Amino acid sequence: MRGVLELRAGTTDDVEEVVAVWRAAQGARGQRPAASRIARVVDKLTAPDALLVVGELEDDDGATQVAGFALGEPGRADDGTGDVEAELLHVTMLSVAPGAQRQGLGSALVEALADAAWPLGYRRLHVWTRTDNTPAHGLYEACGLELSGREQDLAGPVVQYVAELEPPVRDVVVTGQGLRLGQLLKLAGLVDTGAQAKELLAASGVQVDGEVELRRGRQLVDDEVVTARDQSVRLIVDAPPPT
Repeated sequence: MRGVLELRAGTTDDVEEVVAVWRAAQGARGQRPAASRIARVVDKLTAPDALLVVGELEDDDGATQVAGFALGEPGRADDGTGDVEAELLHVTMLSVAPGAQRQGLGSALVEALADAAWPLGYRRLHVWTRTDNTPAHGLYEACGLELSGREQDLAGPVVQYVAELEPPVRDVVVTGQGLRLGQLLKLAGLVDTGAQAKELLAASGVQVDGEVELRRGRQLVDDEVVTARDQSVRLIVDAPPPT
């Protein structure tokens, strides 16, 4: 399989392919899931509160197919045994087909799941993985997750990784030399009027590349990221061709 073609929200139409990917990954590790376990996976994938992201790759014949997926569900307190915990997403499954591994698809799926979780009100993410699963540790750390220090025994020792979610970044493309901050706030739909922009800035509610900015007239340049009202936008300056 070659290059990631698309990361998208999964649907019930993807369940058959997703289960096939999971079973292939399990088989590559010498595991053959029982029918009862497969049924539980299907139940998780089709649950009303399931959050599924799939990655499609191109195979050797040029056709696309699901080659990996990440599945999230509402997190629960007390290491999963308590009540649903507000704003917490539990990553319950992450799987990549054997032929698509070591291409960055796993990391891309985790990041896509985090982006999909934000509009649904999730603000934190956690995942449990086996203590001896070195590749998974490297993947989660590359995505910015950190060990929480919590451990438990789930048919073997597992550790917990956690992360604070950030708003996904969307691009705003303009032609020219740049844009002033107040203009971008309006263009991106973060405010409706100049007065709202002024009020938001005065309340220290706007950041540029992670730093609070108070000046509505600040000139922004290509690739700067503006965050306000739980949204982030990146300015992309498409310079006109020379005449």
